[in-house]
Amino acid sequence: MQTTDEHDGSPPETVEDTHGVQEREERFRTLAENIPGVATYLDRLIVDDPGHSIPLYISPQVEQMLGYPLSEWLDESELWLRILHPEDRERLVAADANARQNLQALSEEYRLLHRDGHVVWVSEKSAVVPDVSTGTLYWQGVMVDITKRKRAEQAMAASELKFRTLFDAAAIGVFTLALDGRITEANATIEWLGRYDEGELSGTPLAYLVDPDDEEILDELAELRAGHRDRCRAEHRFRRKDGSFLWCRTVVTLVRGPDLLPLYAMGMLEDFSARKLVEDELLHRAVHDVLTGLPNRQLLLDRLTMALARTAREPGVGATLIFLDLDDFKDVNDSFGHGAGDELLIQVAERLSAAVRPTDTVARYGGDEFVVIFVGDVSKPGDARLFAERLAGQLKEPFTIAGEQVITTASLGVASCSDGNARPEDVIREADAAMYRAKLAGRDRIEFSGSLGPSAEPLAR
Repeated sequence: MQTTDEHDGSPPETVEDTHGVQEREERFRTLAENIPGVATYLDRLIVDDPGHSIPLYISPQVEQMLGYPLSEWLDESELWLRILHPEDRERLVAADANARQNLQALSEEYRLLHRDGHVVWVSEKSAVVPDVSTGTLYWQGVMVDITKRKRAEQAMAASELKFRTLFDAAAIGVFTLALDGRITEANATIEWLGRYDEGELSGTPLAYLVDPDDEEILDELAELRAGHRDRCRAEHRFRRKDGSFLWCRTVVTLVRGPDLLPLYAMGMLEDFSARKLVEDELLHRAVHDVLTGLPNRQLLLDRLTMALARTAREPGVGATLIFLDLDDFKDVNDSFGHGAGDELLIQVAERLSAAVRPTDTVARYGGDEFVVIFVGDVSKPGDARLFAERLAGQLKEPFTIAGEQVITTASLGVASCSDGNARPEDVIREADAAMYRAKLAGRDRIEFSGSLGPSAEPLAR
């Protein structure tokens, strides 16, 4: 492109030279004027005032980009200065002047105001280019419309700010999880719940924070990190820094990239320890006696069902049920009041519980009736006798009730069963019938039932 309008003493161009220059200029124009969203320009620098220049050329894309006709760009009105965004003007004027005065390249991203008033983001790259034949200096550059990119960046920044605000201020725990199972970031809520210092959880394997007994969530997390599932949720125990645990509900979601490959996971953790305690308490009350804390009739049936199922799985194993009823309990209520009767029941429950193994069950069947279940070797029928005698012996020592010494006895009925197909209700009925026989025989006795399988011989006392 010819950019000079005065002869400078250089050798005159030939027709061939002129034709070559024109051809190159035409190729340049064709290229420069057909790139969408890109405007090229050329100014001639004023030697004595390099901070200013004379516009010589600008590609027509600038009209679509900014709305102003080419004529306004090529006059002396310094249009560029007038449409600079106010917030960018001072910075850009200084950068532009510095580049021209020091003959340096310019690379900036800034805002221009479109003729209709909306903002256009551009990326400008310019440089001082000398004409090798004349030495004339030109300011040559390109402006690229980057408005869409900037809007995307701004939307991304706004989204990140929103996420960061929610992440930091969330009332529940929020964390990010790498595909190797390590926490990359945890918010302040999780740190507070677990009594961890700020940033301390970063790099910690999530598996370390989960109780080993809660295997289900660990298995599901492994599947999620491998990309085999997109979401998992579980209720589990979360390890605090001091080694204690709290109950929490956790939901983890896999984040995939554009190619659908796993990138990382996001998790939310809610502390529901208080609710869990209430739920456990309600569940406990549903299957335990309120007064003594022993299993009630419902839980007794469940335990007996499991004991009978074990006899079906393990040959040679039998279940023994002892039905125990206090003798003359009504006299305690009549003599000392119902409060004293309740205290006696509590102490009886404590003594019976102390006399059995952890695997045995002591339950309150109702009123002053208690039931004990134990599983043992059917080849040793004497074990049932010894066990019943031990329980009866626990009640021989006087009880201290309302400051008074109270002596009580019990009648016991024993039923042993090695038939895994027996119904729990039948076993209880047999032991109950044996207990009533002990009552009729004079109380403070142990009676045995043998109708359900091998059992000890009846013992009268």
